[in-house]
Amino acid sequence: MSAKRLQAGVNAIELMIVVVIAGILAAVATPSFFSLINSTRLTSAMTQLTSDLNRARSEAIKRNRRMLVCVRGTDTACGTGINWQNGWLVCYDEDQNGACDTAPGDGSNPNPITVRPAINARLTLTSSAAPIYFSPNGTQGTAAATLTLNGTWPGATAITANIAATGNISKTP
Repeated sequence: MSAKRLQAGVNAIELMIVVVIAGILAAVATPSFFSLINSTRLTSAMTQLTSDLNRARSEAIKRNRRMLVCVRGTDTACGTGINWQNGWLVCYDEDQNGACDTAPGDGSNPNPITVRPAINARLTLTSSAAPIYFSPNGTQGTAAATLTLNGTWPGATAITANIAATGNISKTP
């Protein structure tokens, strides 16, 4: 009595069909994945910026001192211009000269209190005013300011942080 043995396994044609199907699925999913990554970069950068703006406002009120949010020139000094690509600083500015004050040597009030590095190269960040400051009563000044964050990829949607003269911070969309 001889028994026939069935071979179990995958032949080359079946393997090639699976590889082709996997390639098609990967080609369809890749653009959506990059779109998700870019959207997350944009949202994350704006969340960090609005968080720092809110911190500057609350520090101004809490410490009864003028606070500045400005373009990062170095890790301790504000830069110039309205292009915030290089990052930003949150610092004290009691003498109201538009620059970070010198921190006391005892370390009691480090200045700047926040240093943000350059943003991702696929993003652009510009401001209508440089620097943005908050007075001890929480107001921003005499005029509203805006910070616009945009992506460099096709179809990117800009997000704008609006800082009212009253100090209220909102973002759109």
